[in-house]
Amino acid sequence: MIDIKEGDIFIVDSEEHPVKAVELWPKTHFHTEGFKRMANVTASTKRATLTSGKRGMPVAKLSGLKCTPLDPVSTDVIERLALESPVRLRETFIADDTGFVHVIIEDLQHA
Repeated sequence: MIDIKEGDIFIVDSEEHPVKAVELWPKTHFHTEGFKRMANVTASTKRATLTSGKRGMPVAKLSGLKCTPLDPVSTDVIERLALESPVRLRETFIADDTGFVHVIIEDLQHA
């Protein structure tokens, strides 16, 4: 499964977005040819490590991820995940052979 979790930094088009929520859907066969055509955006992630109880600077974690374009999050998703944010939330999907990941990010650049 793709290792992305809340608190990571999701990077698309050189813009960094905090990851607000992640849904893992293992064993879902979403990695189809159709999905590969829709997943036409390249992204990467950064993750901060904890050292002596202190959060360090985020460092590169994953690169070359193919995801769907960032879209506005629907009201359904906001309610289902009980999300609250003062900024615009956006979503993307990433798939591999083990399932797919639904990533919700905070769009701080376009708030």
